[in-house]
Formats: sequence, structure tokens, C-alpha cells
Amino acid sequence: MKGDRSGMLTLYKEELRAVMRGRFAWMGAAVVLLGLGGLAAVATQDSWLDGYGVIGYFLAPVCFLPLAAGTIASPRANRFVESVFTAPVDRRAWFLAKVLVVLTLAVTYYLAIAPLAAVYVANVGMPFLLARFLIWTPGILLVCVSVGTLIGVLFIGRSVAPPVATGVGVMLVYAVLVPLQELLVTRGYGATATGHVALISPLVLLKNGLGFTLATSAVPASTAVTWICLCLIVVGSFILAAWIFLRAQGVESWEASRAQRTIIAFGLAALVLVPAVFADTNYEKDAPAQNNAPSIPGLFLRGGGTLALVDPHERAPATCCDTLLNRDKWPSLPADQATTQDLLLFLPVDSKQRLARLDIHVTGQSGLDVQVSPGASTEILHNLETRTYPPGIGPADADGHRVETGWVARIPVTLIPNKPWDIGGVRYPIDLNATYAIEGSSQVNTLNARAAVEAHVPNALAEMAGVGAILPLFCFIALLARWRRTR
Repeated sequence: MKGDRSGMLTLYKEELRAVMRGRFAWMGAAVVLLGLGGLAAVATQDSWLDGYGVIGYFLAPVCFLPLAAGTIASPRANRFVESVFTAPVDRRAWFLAKVLVVLTLAVTYYLAIAPLAAVYVANVGMPFLLARFLIWTPGILLVCVSVGTLIGVLFIGRSVAPPVATGVGVMLVYAVLVPLQELLVTRGYGATATGHVALISPLVLLKNGLGFTLATSAVPASTAVTWICLCLIVVGSFILAAWIFLRAQGVESWEASRAQRTIIAFGLAALVLVPAVFADTNYEKDAPAQNNAPSIPGLFLRGGGTLALVDPHERAPATCCDTLLNRDKWPSLPADQATTQDLLLFLPVDSKQRLARLDIHVTGQSGLDVQVSPGASTEILHNLETRTYPPGIGPADADGHRVETGWVARIPVTLIPNKPWDIGGVRYPIDLNATYAIEGSSQVNTLNARAAVEAHVPNALAEMAGVGAILPLFCFIALLARWRRTR
């Protein structure tokens, strides 16, 4: 037993070294890691968790399925497996060592993206969705390695193209069924026949089992059967792959009996049909909030707003106004820092009429601190500006007529975005309540405006770029060392 374990470890070490023995292997690893790190840095300008999270924690790990299929099938293609069957090497130890190599690569990928998540957590804490991503990703990797191993074993030809192509096809099916399942659940069809078809994807099963969503608002109320089906796919794929390799295949061809072929067919059918038939589809539980982001109605509506945000003493923008007040400005407001701006309020009052009274109150929501000097109202009333609107575009006055040239109130404010819930693209609601009266009229008018401002963590871009460049730099150094030894 001890000798078998020692032999397996030796095979594992040699197979792992062989993976990176190619001259351009380190280059490929560096490019992949540099792409992921660069993507993480760019994503900090907007919502990092939604953008990079889906790519780094979902789409990239799925690529290990065709990678595992090609890695397991390659010894058949280059005839190396013949030495495993004829030399005094334990076939079980070699197969286990090969699977462990692929699992090692998967663990390496997970460790490579861990520093990026650490930067995120250090700045904004651990939101619910990221906590689930950190569990979902190793589950995806394990699923892809198990299914990819089974695909790699099933193909016994002299080319890795068929198993890799099959792996890519299965990968696409698994990945596409995730958004399809979310769409079906959103429309109330999660428990229909089509909803059951989406459960063929173990990625959907894992997401349902962990109790989170990417876009929809409901998760299964029970998950016990879902976890059983997921374990069936992972464990069943590994067991079936090992049994086929050790019992049903010979040196150059299949040697399976009719009974063995029947077992293989029923095994493959069970891996596909059992989850689709029996997994939980009672989508009756509300999905937990992904993070602490507030709900801002009308945030993505462009035009028609009554507020604008500009630098101190700057003129109003030519095209006005977006509900997200600083959408077109980069960088956005730095979180946890004070920024002085002028908030412009476009009053629905013609400039031919004079204002006798104007009271304005501005408040921030969800952690946004808005400071206005106590005596600013009087100064604002005596320093009103005018704005001429294109025909039919101006605000409607109390009588419903469009104002052609109206009053604009400039409010000096200090904005301090606190408690950010993401690195970039953090949007804070801002509310303005104004009361005003026109000379010669006893009527007091009210105006309520709601908009939002965007903020970012100031040093996140540099931190993500620096952390993301460490491992690619190590790979380039290893590439250079390898090139110097083999040139």
C-alpha cells in the first residue's frame, strides 16, 4: 500500500512537471492571468461584483471542462497510454495522478483569483454574492474536472480534437442553461418541463443548492434532492470514468462486453436524466439581496431630469439632465472623501416672474452625506441664473405650459459618499425638496426631485492592477528561465 502511494505521488509529480515543460506553457499561463487581472482592474471603474464576478467566478472556470477532456485524452492520442498498459506501472495510480494534475491546475486558478477578491473584501467587506461565488467557483471546477475526465476517457482515437470539441459543446450547454433557468424562474416557468431541462446543468444545481441568483428573485425552498443530484454527477462521473479506463478499455481499443456497454449507456443516461427529473424546482423562496445596494427608481433614465451636478461655478451641461448626475464624469466621486460640487435645480418658473421665496433641502441616502451651508437659501434666491430651453423641452409650470427661459438655482454642496458596497459604480440616491412662491401670488409651490450620484473606492484601480500583475510576472520570469535553458 505504501509503495503504491509512493509510486502514485511520483507519477503525479512527473505529470505535473510535464504540463509546464513546454516552452510556451508559462506564456499561456501568464497571458490568461494577465487578462483576468487586467479585467479585474478595468471592472473597478464600474460594478466589480456583477461584471468581473460573472466572468472570473463563472465563465472562466467552466473552461476547465474541455481542458480536462483534452488532458485525459492526450495519452491516447500520442500513444503514451500504451506504456501505462504494458510497463510495470499501476494503471490506477497513473489515472489518479492524471486526474490530480487537472485538479491541481483548477486549485491554482482559484488561488490566482483569490488576491483580487481579497482586495475587494479589504475595501468594501464581504457581500452575500461574493461569499457564494467563492463557494460556487470550486464547485464549478470540481464538476468540470469530473465531467471532462469522463469525456476524455470515452474517446479512444488518435486525436484530441473529438474530446476537446465535445468538452466545448458540453461546456456551452452547461453555461447557457444558467441564464435560461434564471429567465424561466423570473417568468414563473421554473417548474415546467423546460425548467426541468435546465437542471441538466450541474452549474444550475450548484447555484440552486447554494441559494443565490444572478438576476432573478426566487430560489428553491428545499435543496436536499438538488445536492444529491449534484453529488451523483460529480462522484458518478469520476467512478464511471475510472471504471471505463480500467475495465472496459484495452491498449488500443475498446474491450467492453455487451453488459459493460449497457452499464456505460445507463450510467451516462442517469447522469443526464436523474437531475432533470428529480432536482428541486419549488421556486417559492425570495432570493437574498446580493449586496447592500439601494433600489434607485429611474436611475437609468436619460433626459428629463430637473437636477444637474457640476464643478463649482461651472455652467450647466448643454444636454440635460441625466438621473445619474455624474454619469459622464470620470473618475466619479471618491468614497469616504469630501467633494465640493454645485447642484443645479431647474425651476419650472419663467424668468419673467420673480421669486419671493425659495427654500431648498437636500439629503443623501444609503450613506451619502450631503452638506449645505445653513444660510445658503438666502444667497441662492438672490443669485438665481437663467437657462433657455429648446422649444417643447423646458419644464412645465403650474399651468402646464412649457417654460422657454426659466430660473436655475445653484446650490453649493459637499458630497461625502460613505459605506461603499462595491469598488466602483456605487450609486447613492439624493433627494431634493424645494418650496417656492412667486411674487404677487399667495400660492406656495413644492418641487420634489430624486436622482443619484456615483462613487468609487479611490485606490481600488491601482490595487487591483498591482495584485493582478504579481502572478503574471512570476510566469514571465519562469518563461525566461525556461527559454534560457532550452534555447
